[in-house]
Amino acid sequence: MGELVWINGTVHSADQARCWCLDRGLLYGDGLFETMLACQGTIFRLKAHLDRLEAGAQILRIKLPLSQQQLRKAVQTTVNQSHLQSAYVRLTLTRGVGGRPSQLEDSSPSTMIWVRELGGYPQQLYERGMSAILATTRRNEHSVLSRIKSLNYLDNLLARAEAEQAGADEAIMLNTAGMIAEASASNLFIVKNGRLLTPPVEAGLLPGITRACVMQLTRTQGIDLTQRPLSLDELRQAQEAFLTNSLMGVMPLTRFQDQPIGSGKVGDLTQIIAETYHQLFITETCAETGEGI
Repeated sequence: MGELVWINGTVHSADQARCWCLDRGLLYGDGLFETMLACQGTIFRLKAHLDRLEAGAQILRIKLPLSQQQLRKAVQTTVNQSHLQSAYVRLTLTRGVGGRPSQLEDSSPSTMIWVRELGGYPQQLYERGMSAILATTRRNEHSVLSRIKSLNYLDNLLARAEAEQAGADEAIMLNTAGMIAEASASNLFIVKNGRLLTPPVEAGLLPGITRACVMQLTRTQGIDLTQRPLSLDELRQAQEAFLTNSLMGVMPLTRFQDQPIGSGKVGDLTQIIAETYHQLFITETCAETGEGI
């Protein structure tokens, strides 16, 4: 059937899907979203995404209209009905209509699931690596919104727009302390002196699902990984770097501010992690449960 949108229990074709104009998600960005990847009908790390959505809803005091089991069934049903082999899946939760600031929990939350064909990233990007610029937009590490995937996503969108205008693939975002937080749509890892480093959540980054997978893989592979604040100089002087998110997986980062990172080519450790992650993805999406390790 192709592109579908599930709204509060009813599946629509994309051109027939509608939302109420007074929904607080539209009016104020009052809500959350999760972006997922489905392969052969299985959503990769669906439980982890639902856990993060639930944690964010608790922070925003939005009462989930469905249990996690019901959400899981709704996502899976919509993916199945699309009959897409590879699909982009976006789950959106809004506070719905109504609810004054002092009575936010009295609103009627709304849930939407959008499934469309996955365009994917060109293979040549994985082979040559992405380029990134330094965004002027900064992350506020003191804000609770930096740690949840809220509908207030303008900082990231502005940073991505800067990258596109500069002819780059991504934009690295600093926090208010001048340390690296993340990229506009991904988390950052660097290799320094043979060790893998990544900023901590306290730096103002979204704790990505793929980021967590990579951290899990480093433990099983015996790779030394440290979470600590990272400076721009450390990125410039890194031997290797890569980015992670749910749609692109592990993506090499080989240029920053029009200068090569390390040799300017995909590094050995990056290649090992990318291949190990890809194998994990294949294993989990081919499993019947889709839960994996």
